[in-house]
Amino acid sequence: MARTVGATLRRYRRLDCLVNNAGVLTPNPLARLPLRDLDRMLRVNLLGPLIVTRFVLPAMLRRRSGAIVNVASQLGKTGIADYVTYCATKFGVVGFTEALADELAGTGVSVWAVCPGLVDTEMARRAVGIRSGGRAGLIRPEAVARVIVQLATGRRRAASGAALDVTR
Repeated sequence: MARTVGATLRRYRRLDCLVNNAGVLTPNPLARLPLRDLDRMLRVNLLGPLIVTRFVLPAMLRRRSGAIVNVASQLGKTGIADYVTYCATKFGVVGFTEALADELAGTGVSVWAVCPGLVDTEMARRAVGIRSGGRAGLIRPEAVARVIVQLATGRRRAASGAALDVTR
């Protein structure tokens, strides 16, 4: 991460926005969830955003400007069976967002979480057993991206620390 942030700063001279959008999901009852899958979800969904943000923050704080958007989930607000670990990681992302916003108050760096419902991705279709072509009710990825861009560019106003639902 240090090399990546350094290379970005050398090339562009600044970092305006960070979007933490990685996520993995293995639905299974907790008692039957393989430990490797539990560990992978924790590392990608929660530890990843923490580490990436840790490396990006100094550049944003020096400029007293920046936008951090964490992609959580509706399952970061409501827990359901067979998604215990995924829910825990996404609840963690929402809590991380709220706590970081509080920590960054007055610095010029804002942070939000976006919480989409079921987005039309291969991961989501696999998780709920939808075959290709059967996408009724799924949120288009572009709808989530639009909210992220609006937040990052100031075209959508929300208090730093907010977790915004994306439902269509």
